[in-house]
Amino acid sequence: MPVPAIGVCYYPEHWPSEWWEEDARRMAEVGIEYVRIGEFAWSRLEPRPGELNFDWLVQSMDLLGRHGLKVIVGTPTATPPRWLLDKHPDMLAVDRHGRPRGFGSRRHYDFSHLGYREECARITQLLIETVGNHPALAGWQTDNEYGCHDTVLSYSEAARQGFRRWLAERYGTVEALNE
Repeated sequence: MPVPAIGVCYYPEHWPSEWWEEDARRMAEVGIEYVRIGEFAWSRLEPRPGELNFDWLVQSMDLLGRHGLKVIVGTPTATPPRWLLDKHPDMLAVDRHGRPRGFGSRRHYDFSHLGYREECARITQLLIETVGNHPALAGWQTDNEYGCHDTVLSYSEAARQGFRRWLAERYGTVEALNE
């Protein structure tokens, strides 16, 4: 019977780069094969709008690959940076009492917000262009922890408009909807 692969989550952006080598060596030494990185790193990849810093990501992938580790890159869409909320203050999810979710952890946005979705597509495309052909890349994780912390539902204006658009596309007319 084949032995399942073992993987870990690793956050190189939170540790001094001088530690990465030893971390990678130890991971490989204990038989870890896969390392997931990047899923909470949007603010490190793009600290300000359009100011990109993928160097640390590429360097960490290079190092992990040198140790024979395969890398799964997570899209950083679960943690949009503060500047994105400043740009789109209406992108926060809203609870059933009309209270917007606060910034500060993760999953604070509304999936229906078109500005958020456009920015997610943009940063994901930049990731693909930067590390999509990296030799250590084994796969992608799109988003992270969908539905955790009761973060899927939103009663925001973006959610209402999105639902109305979906109904119109699906049914075409009010009469067809009511059938």
